[in-house]
Amino acid sequence: MIGGKRVGVRLAKKYGWKAITIALGALVGLATQRLIEVPWKLLRGSTPPKVLADRRSPWFDAMSWAIATGVGVGVARLLAIRAAAGVWEAAVHEPPPEPGLEQSPAA
Repeated sequence: MIGGKRVGVRLAKKYGWKAITIALGALVGLATQRLIEVPWKLLRGSTPPKVLADRRSPWFDAMSWAIATGVGVGVARLLAIRAAAGVWEAAVHEPPPEPGLEQSPAA
């Protein structure tokens, strides 16, 4: 039954990791949306376009908002994954079960 126990532990770690990344991803995603909207409102004096495909939205506004949110989401994803890895390592004292997130020798 030892082999079955290892599989259970591995699955628990896998799902625990997923839960941490989803929770932190959601929090960082909400914060990112707010952080992107504030400078937009200050610089443009209006709210960002709600529906980018709406033909009544000017092209410049739609493209600018798409680029800003794309960059914001990319940075937010990076922050969320790194924060989740830090939380995981502090709690479990081992690298996260996600391939590629183990610490590199240069770090």
